[in-house]
Amino acid sequence: MQFSGYKCRNRQNYLYIKVIALLALIFHCITLKSQNRSFLTLPIIQSENIKESSSENLNLTSDYNHILKIYNKLVNARGDFRYRIPDLYLKDMEGYVAFIDYNTNDIIFEKKAYDTCLKYGDSALAFLLAHELTHYYEKHAWKASFAKKNSDLKIGEKLFYFDDQLINETEADYLGAFLCFTAGFGIFDDGYNLISDLYQAYELPDSLYGYPSKNERKELLKRSAAMVKSLAVVFDFANYLSVTGDFEESYLCYRNILNYYQSRELYNNLGVTAVSSAMSYFSPTELQFKYVNELDVKYNGAKSVSMRNKLLEQAIAQFNAAINLDPDYAPAYLNKANAYALLNEYKKSTFYLNEEALPIALKNKDKFQKTVLDISILQGIIDAKEGRIDEARNAFQKAAELGSELGKENLTYLNNPELFQNAISIKNNPSYMKEKVNGMSLEKFYEELIVDEDNMVELNEDFTIFQDNSHPDLYQILLLHQKSKKKYKAFLITPENYTGKTNLGLKVGDDAEKLKMLYGNPANIVDTTLGQYWNYGNFLVIIERNLIKQWIYYETQILSF
Repeated sequence: MQFSGYKCRNRQNYLYIKVIALLALIFHCITLKSQNRSFLTLPIIQSENIKESSSENLNLTSDYNHILKIYNKLVNARGDFRYRIPDLYLKDMEGYVAFIDYNTNDIIFEKKAYDTCLKYGDSALAFLLAHELTHYYEKHAWKASFAKKNSDLKIGEKLFYFDDQLINETEADYLGAFLCFTAGFGIFDDGYNLISDLYQAYELPDSLYGYPSKNERKELLKRSAAMVKSLAVVFDFANYLSVTGDFEESYLCYRNILNYYQSRELYNNLGVTAVSSAMSYFSPTELQFKYVNELDVKYNGAKSVSMRNKLLEQAIAQFNAAINLDPDYAPAYLNKANAYALLNEYKKSTFYLNEEALPIALKNKDKFQKTVLDISILQGIIDAKEGRIDEARNAFQKAAELGSELGKENLTYLNNPELFQNAISIKNNPSYMKEKVNGMSLEKFYEELIVDEDNMVELNEDFTIFQDNSHPDLYQILLLHQKSKKKYKAFLITPENYTGKTNLGLKVGDDAEKLKMLYGNPANIVDTTLGQYWNYGNFLVIIERNLIKQWIYYETQILSF
């Protein structure tokens, strides 16, 4: 892509441009002064009739408690605690909707904006709060601050004139919307309607200085929503690929997201995926015990020790990145210890386990309850590897008594090593090809292979994600294409609140016991922050609160055209 610029052909043209720029700068300053706008304030929109006389603090009200819960979820989802998190205020004032004031490092949410959002639910409140948080995390105020402090210099004048607020506002909409998604508020695609309601509530003209017009902003919000949906698809795909054992492809997905958005969970997930990929480079006899982040083990004797060590070192770097964002994030310390254990560096592993992960997990036991159990399991593995069998048995027993399936499996192996068998290898089951979701099957999809090429995502030169969005209310299909091997892996996903059944009679809302009765024990179970994935080999079931929420059929094909 090439950028074209205006070239001054002679001194007269140059002076003419200087005069125009100076007049624009003077107008800019007058406008800012008349609007009483702080250099270090980034409001969502700004009324010409600002009403600050009644800026009463409403932080002791139920409305404030409502938005504070949403705000805390967003902050925790981002997981970046390197700097002080802005304080949140709900105020009875009118003029800005919501804004972050860098003079006080506070985020202000106006009561009028709160009332306007209510008809859209928590996702609208989260969208506006995430917008302002994104300004903070992306440091959008740095240029204004620099310009203010250096206004007597030519560079300060230039920075002030070439205002990139339009770019910052669009980025805050886009990345803020993805933050909402990762915090569990879904994809808010009513932003353009919300903006219309806010303009009406605040009696704003269609055009505001320093902002896109109302219609332009509505269009930008539509496009941002589409971009967020694409990013969300990559995020979901990364999770599905991890569960189905495609660790290298999952790793590429997480790396793709990190090009746009960074959080401790993403770095941690990237590290876990690298560890899982490394585990496929071990022989079965090297992995008798079930390690704390195990998804699936597929041994290939041709794969080398150097490759697995390289992956484990990459994983440790990702866990360090997560820790740098949040030094109190216990799972990253645990996963780092796990990687060192797989490298047979038990002294380092024990240090990060007992000196870092355990104190943080115990301090926040309600938040990291599962982490506490997994710490005990990993300690048991280290004890067993170093010959402390009684200590290992006690660690596994403790975890098993607290309900850990991983603890039970490791205890069983420790007490009965002769029962050890090679890890289950998940194989394709052609019968799932004929299962249907609202009339669509994987068999039919591969026959037609219709995808939306406008919404494809290229992970690199070899891997591309495609989607079939022709009937989003009936089903969703995601397709991973590996060009070099002509390999396609398709996922047929049920919609939320699906009313249909599988061929064996499973339906949304059934409990895990019925799933086990119909399909038996899964090949592997993967914990998530919301529940579990049960993988039956071409049939993946998503469980939340012990109830069936969704299921996915998947199939790999080698196709030549």
